[in-house]
Amino acid sequence: MCKGWGFTIGFVALCAFICCFGALHMLNQIVHIDEEAALAGEFQLATLASARCHRTFIVNSGAVEDAHLTWLELFYMKWTLVLTIFYTFMVMLLIRAQYMSHFDINFTTSNAMMLVGGLLSVVLVIATVILHERLPFGEMWCNEFIVGFMYFIAINIGIAVVFFLIHSCQYHFHLDQRDF
Repeated sequence: MCKGWGFTIGFVALCAFICCFGALHMLNQIVHIDEEAALAGEFQLATLASARCHRTFIVNSGAVEDAHLTWLELFYMKWTLVLTIFYTFMVMLLIRAQYMSHFDINFTTSNAMMLVGGLLSVVLVIATVILHERLPFGEMWCNEFIVGFMYFIAINIGIAVVFFLIHSCQYHFHLDQRDF
């Protein structure tokens, strides 16, 4: 495979790696509060009203509310981003090892990276669609910012999956040529 394609995928993985931290920071700005704590007044509102994308408090009540994210949805989104951070780091390491030394990504590693990346990409798209429908922040540009981050990360993970798919196909066809 050409080195330019590998460098591009490595750079895209680095961009996704950095964006994961930004999206995770934005998701950490959403605070869920139980209904009893909200009624007792045991929480404080954001100290700086002029802060950009300040903390958003969502009260979990017993009724099902489709307008806000649930605690479980937010929990899954955060952990998906943490796993994506590890995945993009592994993509960067594998591509660097392949193009900077004589390391070769084998068929099993390539297939495993395709599987994990495909699952992460699908989960990220689903989480982003849910986030886009619920709009957790009061400011519209904050909502657009986090949704844009999440879509960007999902697309970059999809590109890494295509890289490993192409690499896996080339490795498979090279093995078939060696057998003859």
